Amino acid sequence: MDKKTLFRVIAPLIITGVLSALILLLIKEHVQYKAIYEDIAAWSAFFSVFGIVYAIVAGFLLVTVLTKYSDLSQVIENELNAIETVRDFLTYTDDETIEVKKGIRDALSHYAASLLNHEWPEMSDPHEAMDSDTSEELYEIMRKSKKIPVETEADSVVFSALIDNISDITKLRTRRIALANERLPPRLKLLMVFMSAVLIAAFILLGVQNIYIHVTILVSVSISINLLYMIIKDLDHPFYGIWNINRRPLEELVQRFTSRKD
Repeated sequence: MDKKTLFRVIAPLIITGVLSALILLLIKEHVQYKAIYEDIAAWSAFFSVFGIVYAIVAGFLLVTVLTKYSDLSQVIENELNAIETVRDFLTYTDDETIEVKKGIRDALSHYAASLLNHEWPEMSDPHEAMDSDTSEELYEIMRKSKKIPVETEADSVVFSALIDNISDITKLRTRRIALANERLPPRLKLLMVFMSAVLIAAFILLGVQNIYIHVTILVSVSISINLLYMIIKDLDHPFYGIWNINRRPLEELVQRFTSRKD
């Protein structure tokens, strides 16, 4: 993690901790009531019930976004592998089909470049869903591939393998876009924000005689909740932010296509 990314993580947490401590110091004397320390049983019951519900909601959201993040990473990796497989299987075709193989490689190169330069930014836009219809670059791969001559049984096997992998690219692209378009329901995010606010407010109102202990508890809880929310938010939008999908393998694939001369 570079210094810029580290600062983007730490700065909001520090601000959250400082603000929560200042709020507590400013309003503690005004919100404490006379019998607050005798109500410890009621506060314990509240934190037990509310804390369990909050943990369930937060855990559900975290598991949901982690599962989507993992599935999306795997789908992108599988799609890149399918592109590389089509490229590599061209080795089995006859040497006389140099122009046909070059056309397919060029189509694969254009598809990979389109994924990097056009589809990736579109998937990164949280305000507009991306269209999953077959792209022109993918149609071009299909058109170029059907020009492969099938004259022997070996040619038929190679051609079938190429078609199968191109079909995989099509399916994986649709799955990738579907996962990229998925978002947590707004009501669940609103519930998370509401419960977080209630929990922090409850810790501010909690009767703790030692102000230093009270500040430590509140700051720790506030920072933890903020960090949890940052993680859920980033994983729900996995193409930008601090925790995001690594695009380096795609960039390297485009670079290999670009640098290859044959």
